[in-house]
Amino acid sequence: MKTLIIGALSAAALLAVAPAANAGSGYVAAAYTRANVDAGFGDDDADGYGIDGAWAFEPSAGLGVEIDAGYADADGSDNEVYGVTAHVNARNDSYLFGGFVGLADAADETIWSAGLEGQKYYDNVTLAGAVGYANADDSDADIYGVDGEARYFLSDNFRIQGALGYAKVEAGAADDNVWSAGAGGEYQFASAPVSIFGGYTHSEFDDADITSDAFTVGVRYNFGGTLKDRDRSGASLAGLSSLVSSAF
Repeated sequence: MKTLIIGALSAAALLAVAPAANAGSGYVAAAYTRANVDAGFGDDDADGYGIDGAWAFEPSAGLGVEIDAGYADADGSDNEVYGVTAHVNARNDSYLFGGFVGLADAADETIWSAGLEGQKYYDNVTLAGAVGYANADDSDADIYGVDGEARYFLSDNFRIQGALGYAKVEAGAADDNVWSAGAGGEYQFASAPVSIFGGYTHSEFDDADITSDAFTVGVRYNFGGTLKDRDRSGASLAGLSSLVSSAF
């Protein structure tokens, strides 16, 4: 159970620190996560590894499409997590509003998700949020969640952010509430389209008495523009990260 949670945290961490669209823009990334999970009867440390990528484009003026895919695993575990999410939205210089659908597999458990997401743009600040639903087929679990994030740009290529998330898990006797909070940042070098990122996420399962602390560092190769360009006109959507971690 602990290693499965760590695999999910690796996938969620990649999403959490993720951020001219007509021609298309995107990125590929690799990350390492060090997680501590306390299940009430002792804690455990594990190393998680993940890769992901995203591509965003505009098939017509004002209509945006983004495709994300990712994979994560943890040491000493066969519980691999991988999935793909598609986003469709309306976007301009002031805001984005749209929806997403996703499909993931974790230890042979199939999870699908769907929801709404939006972003509001200010000069150096982006406010982002998502609300959605996920279903884990084999365990017959329903998950309802909401996420919020604030991003601040110290420069066009230096961003810091903070995030909050909540998910309600309904799985018969295993019903639970999951809370998460995190902070992170990303910096892209001026001489190459390469960025480094890092973040911290704390998660708590109320009834299961499980808490986790995850630290993530990674590197990303970006296709097209600055980090602020990616945030305002490129691949900057994460769907609902709380659904990723709470589904396991």
